[in-house]
Amino acid sequence: MAEQRTTRRRTKASSARAPRRSTSKQSRTPGGADPTGALLRFAARRADRPGLGWYLELSQRPLQILIFLLPLVGLYEVGTWLYASGAAIGASGNQSITISAYKLLNDFFGAFGVGGLYLPGVALITVLVLWHVFARDRWEVHLGVPLVMLVESLLLAIPLLVLDQLINRLFAAGPSPAMALLSGPPIESLSWQARLTLSVGAGLYEELVFRMIIIALIHMVLVDFGKMKTGQGAIIALVLSAVAFTFYHDVAIAGVVQPQRIAFYFVSGLFFASVYVVRGFGVVVGTHAAYDTLVIVILPLLMGDT
Repeated sequence: MAEQRTTRRRTKASSARAPRRSTSKQSRTPGGADPTGALLRFAARRADRPGLGWYLELSQRPLQILIFLLPLVGLYEVGTWLYASGAAIGASGNQSITISAYKLLNDFFGAFGVGGLYLPGVALITVLVLWHVFARDRWEVHLGVPLVMLVESLLLAIPLLVLDQLINRLFAAGPSPAMALLSGPPIESLSWQARLTLSVGAGLYEELVFRMIIIALIHMVLVDFGKMKTGQGAIIALVLSAVAFTFYHDVAIAGVVQPQRIAFYFVSGLFFASVYVVRGFGVVVGTHAAYDTLVIVILPLLMGDT
């Protein structure tokens, strides 16, 4: 009898432990109730095993974002000096063509008595470096990650080209938003180098203002101070950032508001905000810069309009 009871106890104990092992093993692999979160945690523990999860996790780290954006920051600053300065465009004095968001950041710093031609770029780099330090990430650079981020950005720009054509079909009156941007001043009179400079600058500094800064501020006000639920605050922040992005652009022709421009900029603002939340700051900057480059640089070159 004693031997039978001991056997039964061992059988019950082993059967009780079996499901626990299964559950534990399942939580350590990608998938389950939270596939995205589990995938990223799985990738973080296996950083020496390149793969999709490894890339998704690393491409959102500040150091990799910094490596990806540094050439864009340099290209914009050098390009502005060479191709968009007053001397390059034939303007008098020190007048130059620049991105409104870049000027907005310069004016913000100027209000505190801090000025400088390269201050927005320095501020962007500083934010990413401090983010990396506070996150206590390792100082490891994977040069393959920025290359894949570039390819991903080019692919994510394609839906915006499709959106432009859809908007053009829905609103038959007037040119499509892309063609309006291409033919409007001062873009039409600039060299392709200057257009490329502005495309890169738009990706960098419009995303810095309308995604990283505005979304964070609105979310902080609603959730941290207003005690709103995180999900609700995030949705409202995304929508309001898209509204601000819409009216940051010129939505009128000769004083007449164009519905197709409002629709395009609002939906594209939602698209950029979604990319920012899901894929991070680096990829959304690359996507924005890639779209503008395709529209105002590549398209004119293919059409023979340089």
